[in-house]
Amino acid sequence: MQSTSKGSRHSTQEAGAHRTHPSGASQGSAKPDGRVNRSIATRKKIVDALTALVFEGHITPTAEQVAQRADVGLRTVFRHFDDMDALYREISIDVDVQIQPLLQARLNAPTWQERVLLSIDHRSDIYDRTAALHLAAQVHRHESPYLTQNLMDAARLQRDLLQRLLPPAVAQDARLLEALDLMLSFESWIRLRREQGLPADQAREVMRLGVKALLATVPQAT
Repeated sequence: MQSTSKGSRHSTQEAGAHRTHPSGASQGSAKPDGRVNRSIATRKKIVDALTALVFEGHITPTAEQVAQRADVGLRTVFRHFDDMDALYREISIDVDVQIQPLLQARLNAPTWQERVLLSIDHRSDIYDRTAALHLAAQVHRHESPYLTQNLMDAARLQRDLLQRLLPPAVAQDARLLEALDLMLSFESWIRLRREQGLPADQAREVMRLGVKALLATVPQAT
């Protein structure tokens, strides 16, 4: 248990930290400690190192590889992150921040069918930006409840975005909704780009062809 004198000393220090300078600024608003800045910079280097390795094709980089790429010691990696799962969490947060502007983009087209087709361009851009990290998350999901939940949330978001584009009668057609959701999914895009080896423009055309075929089954009056 901490002594009372120690607690009083802390209280005195905290009070002093908020005294006002003649300029009107408090000492608490002074320039951040250099060690804090260095810690933030080091943490960013580690995250950037893992991200770079994944984008280069190292889907399961080791902590040693991350440390070497970041030019820090292995102990430094685990001083900033409890384990590799914590590091992948940080990357997931960064990805979410990067894709939000794309997810919120307005789809300007006169009909809902055209808006669904236009959404392929937005989705494919997101998919290409984050495919490597998505695959890395898939590989590690069996050992990470966080990544598993993150992948499920991403799939749910894709479905929600699709449902917003559909008229209620179409969205209530369970089989059509499932088929469209699959056709427009991250997994379909990765299959087209990686396993089938299609360049982005051809992959988009194949996805449009599949979506158009599904939309053709919807009655014209809808």
